[in-house]
Amino acid sequence: TASLEHGTQPFFAMELIEGRPLVTFATETGLDTSERLRLLAEAELGVAKHKRSFLRVGEENRPGILLVHDADQTPAHLVPVARSLHGAGFTVHSPLLNSEEHEVSSQLEPRWRATLEQIRHGYSLLAGSCHEVYVMGTGLGAALAMLLAEREKVAGLVLLAPAVAPRTSFRMKLLRRLGLLKLHAVRRRLGRHEDQLEAMQMARDLAGKLKVPVYAAMCDDDPVVRPEALRTLQRKSKNPRSRFRVFESGGHDVLA
Repeated sequence: TASLEHGTQPFFAMELIEGRPLVTFATETGLDTSERLRLLAEAELGVAKHKRSFLRVGEENRPGILLVHDADQTPAHLVPVARSLHGAGFTVHSPLLNSEEHEVSSQLEPRWRATLEQIRHGYSLLAGSCHEVYVMGTGLGAALAMLLAEREKVAGLVLLAPAVAPRTSFRMKLLRRLGLLKLHAVRRRLGRHEDQLEAMQMARDLAGKLKVPVYAAMCDDDPVVRPEALRTLQRKSKNPRSRFRVFESGGHDVLA
């Protein structure tokens, strides 16, 4: 269960991750009212405890890390890397984003722009107490991290299996080539899938405009993202500190 302590007392949220307790901690001043309401709202929506947003405050004067999960994931998928980062002194935050399973946006028909606003809120939360903020995203979360970097002053990006060159079906390729995806009726029928493709394409288009250092990694046998994704980012990278790595195998989940 979660409990709120007022005054100068800290805020604690106890969650069970893989059968083990995970304590997320932040001082009252570091966790604003809207974020506390968000955690309570997720509980009200019936989101399982291990799938909810989490925030861990690290050492003073250490950077903050915003973790952005993939479209079919939850913050729970990022808990292992969050533990490692927090153990190294970083402040770590991973907000729960919209999915087909749960809707945590106030919009009736959430789209990638609404999801991006959720991520911007998470960034602002960290930026308010950390001198710099890095963003790590996986899959669609990596594409959204790139879109965030265009709008906010992030210190750097970690992009895992960046979905800027997704593997799409022949049907989708044909619809796009014929220009039918612009029709409202077609877009409504395709729903969230086409919305995600739009976000991925926008991230791909701005790859050459990003000036921050990027670390990007993916696997050759990724069934979701084409190897072209990493080559595109490497070719368009502007920062000499950027690094790119390809693993021979491992599928879409680079962290696993």
